[in-house]
Amino acid sequence: MIVPQHKFARISPLAILLFVLISGCAHRLPQPIDDWPSHEARVQKVSHWQITGKLGVRIPDENGSANLRWQNNKRHYSLDLSGPLGQGRLLISGKPGRVTLQQPGEAPLTADSAETLIYQTTGWTLPVMQLAYWVRGVPAPHQPVVRMEQNEAGLLTQLEQAGWQIQYQNYQSVPTGTYSLPLPGRVTATYGDIRLTLIIRQWQLD
Repeated sequence: MIVPQHKFARISPLAILLFVLISGCAHRLPQPIDDWPSHEARVQKVSHWQITGKLGVRIPDENGSANLRWQNNKRHYSLDLSGPLGQGRLLISGKPGRVTLQQPGEAPLTADSAETLIYQTTGWTLPVMQLAYWVRGVPAPHQPVVRMEQNEAGLLTQLEQAGWQIQYQNYQSVPTGTYSLPLPGRVTATYGDIRLTLIIRQWQLD
């Protein structure tokens, strides 16, 4: 069930974009991968992860940024953004069939998906579920890839999927169990006049 839009008229469209999405500092340089299919499978299997960093959004006539902490636990996730466009702090939690936004001093805003929440509040359709894969440096599954380019280490530098152009500026080596995964440190996603920039300062894998 969607909470009527007029109750949240004070939340700007850009602030909504900031909480749902979402120069990198590579602490350790990654080693070249053995082969792409194996690397892609390993990354997709990582279901418990957390990133901290900064998210920037640029849309026509407006731009802004926010500090970001994004936690993912299998099919549940939460995002904590502070300082987007003077909105203070925004908290979002999601699971299949329900996404809730909380803002200090306001009643929660609820929808059946993040995509629905964005559409109801901004009128835009954005690939929120795909972003959870793109931020890890792999294409979203079950969708065609229009173009994919890799560097000499075998890692993605450019990806075109679902109408979005994704660029990866650098990677960092992140330990997980007995091996390390090369994961992005800076990601830029562009669709027409919309540009998202995610600067990842730290990855944590469980």
